[in-house]
Amino acid sequence: MQAGEIETSILLHAAPELVREGYDEADHASGHRPFLLVQGMTEYTESGVIGFPSLATAEKGKIVLESLRSRFSTHLDLLCRLS
Repeated sequence: MQAGEIETSILLHAAPELVREGYDEADHASGHRPFLLVQGMTEYTESGVIGFPSLATAEKGKIVLESLRSRFSTHLDLLCRLS
C-alpha cells in the first residue's frame, strides 16, 4: 500500500537510487485500516511502510509502468486532440 511491493518495484526499476537499504526487511502488515484517511498513516505504521516491499523487484516495476503507459496512451491521445 505505502512503500509496499508495487511502489518499491516501480522505484527499483525507474530510480533505484531512491530505494533505501533494508527495504527487503521492512515488511509491515498493519491489518484493517478503517480510519486511515482520518487518522493518517502514523496510527498504523511507525516506519511509513504498509505492505511488503520484500516482494518488490525491478522487473515487476517495469511491467507495472509498461501496463500503465499502454493503458493510458489512448486516453492521453484523446486529451491531446481535444486541447
